[in-house]
Amino acid sequence: MATKQSFALEMKDISKSFGNTVALRNVNLKVSRGSVHGLIGQNGAGKSTLMKILSGLYSHDTYEGLTFVDGKEVKLKSALDAQAVGIAIVPQEITVADTLSVADNLLLPALNEGRSKLYRASANLEKAKLVLKDFDIALDASALAATLTLVQKQILMIARALSLNPEVLVLDEPTSSLTGDEIENLFGVVHSLRERGIATVFITHKMDEILTLCDFVSILRDGEVVFEGERSVFDADILVSKMIGRNLGDLYPQKNKIELKSDVVFEVENLHVPDPKRRGKALLEPFSFELRRGEILGIGGLVGSGRTEILKTIFGEYRKLGGKIRSGGNEVTVQNIQDAIGNGIGYLTEDRKVEGLFFNLRVKQNFSASVLHLLSRFDFLIKVLENRKVREYVEKLRVKPQDSNAPLTSLSGGNQQKVVLGKSLMTEPKILLLDEPTKGVDIASKAEIYRTMVNYAESGVSIVLVSSEFPELLAMSNRVLVFRNGKMIGEVEGKLENERDLMLMSIGGSK
Repeated sequence: MATKQSFALEMKDISKSFGNTVALRNVNLKVSRGSVHGLIGQNGAGKSTLMKILSGLYSHDTYEGLTFVDGKEVKLKSALDAQAVGIAIVPQEITVADTLSVADNLLLPALNEGRSKLYRASANLEKAKLVLKDFDIALDASALAATLTLVQKQILMIARALSLNPEVLVLDEPTSSLTGDEIENLFGVVHSLRERGIATVFITHKMDEILTLCDFVSILRDGEVVFEGERSVFDADILVSKMIGRNLGDLYPQKNKIELKSDVVFEVENLHVPDPKRRGKALLEPFSFELRRGEILGIGGLVGSGRTEILKTIFGEYRKLGGKIRSGGNEVTVQNIQDAIGNGIGYLTEDRKVEGLFFNLRVKQNFSASVLHLLSRFDFLIKVLENRKVREYVEKLRVKPQDSNAPLTSLSGGNQQKVVLGKSLMTEPKILLLDEPTKGVDIASKAEIYRTMVNYAESGVSIVLVSSEFPELLAMSNRVLVFRNGKMIGEVEGKLENERDLMLMSIGGSK
C-alpha cells in the first residue's frame, strides 16, 4: 500500500499510551527526500517515544497509527526491521568501540546482521574505505577508534548509519557534546546528506541549529504536534512560544541590580594554577575578582579558555600554585572538596552523566549523597530528615515525577539536571559555582533553572556562572569576565546587546 503523495517518511495518526498516561496523541510527521526536518519539544514532549516507534523498539502492535517509508506501509517489530526498510538512527550517546578500528566500527551493523559470514580484516578495511570515500568523510579507516576526537566519533556513527544506505536518517542531539568548530564540521556532513537526497530528522534543543540547518520543523508538546512549517514561516520566538506557550523575551527572568557599593562576600586574589600535564606551564595565569552579595558573575570564553578550570580550582579540585581566596573578608583554605563545602561553596559540574549523578540509584539517594553528613547522627542516616529535606528540594525545583523513590534513569534530561542542581543547593552554599547549568536541557527546564538562579541570588546567594551560550551568559549575569587561553582579558556588562563584544574578546578580535 502506498500513499498518494510519497514522502521518504510518513507517520500517520500515531498514538501511544503507557497505562493511563498518554505519551502521543494523533501525531503526524512527514519528511521529504533531501530535506533536514527538525523535531523539537520539551523533555517529556514525546520525541523519544516517537523515535522508539520509528526505530522498531516499540512494536507496531503496541500503538495506533501507520508508518510509511518511501510510500510503502511498514510494520516494525524490531530495530532490525527498521534497518531493513531503510531507517537508521544515530543516538545521542557515543556508541563507538574504542578498542576496534574505524573500519570495524563502521561495518558492525553488517556483522551483527550476519551479512558478513566471515570476518576478513583486509576486506573490511577496503569496504570501509569505499564507504568513507563515497560520503566524502575524512576518517582513516585503519585508525583505532580510541584515537578519534569526539566529533570524529560522532561522524563515524553517522558513517556507520550511512553504510546501511538508509532512506531516512535520524540524528538525536548530535551536537550536545561538541564545540563550535566541531559543530560546523558536523553541519557540513548534514548538508551533504541533503545533497544526496537522504531525508534527515534532526532532533535538538538548540534554536540556532533549527534556524541554521533545518528546512522544516515539527514541534511536539504534551504528546501532540502543536506546530509544523517550513523555514520561511518561523523564527526563534515562534519556536519557543509554541514549545512552552510563552515568548522568547520571557525566557530570562529579571535579575538583581547589583550596586558597586554592595557587600563583597567572596574574593579571589592572584589565583595561579599550574598545568598538571606540562611542566612549567600555567593552566590559569594569575587572576583576581570580587563577588558581591546576590550577584551573578559570568565567566565567558571559548572552550579551552579556562572557564571550567576556574570553578574547579575554587572548589578545591585543582592545585593552586599561588593566590588567596577570601570569604566574608577572611582568608580561607580550600585544598579539597570538603574544604570548599565547609566554607559555604557549592558546585554544579558541567558533566552530569560522568561527575554529577549516580544512575544506579534512586532520585532521593542522588539528592542526599552530597549532604549525608548533615542527615546523619553517629554515622546513622536519619530517614525522616532525609525524606523531608529531599521532598523540599524536589518541590522547590519542580522535579518531575515528584516521586523521590523513582529510579534516576526514569527522569528526563532536564529533570536529571535539576537533581544535580539540587545536590549543590542542599549544601546550603553562600557561593554557588554553576558550570553549564542548562547544558542539554529543553527550553522549559532552562526557564525553571533560570528562575531558581534568580531566586537564590535574591536571597543573598552569590553565583559564578559558566556557559557556552553567550545570550544566556549575558542575560543572566550582572557582568561577565572574559578569559582566553587561561588568561583574564576583560569584562563586559551583562546585557544581550554585548554579545558581539563578548565574542570578539573571546576569539581575540577587536571591539
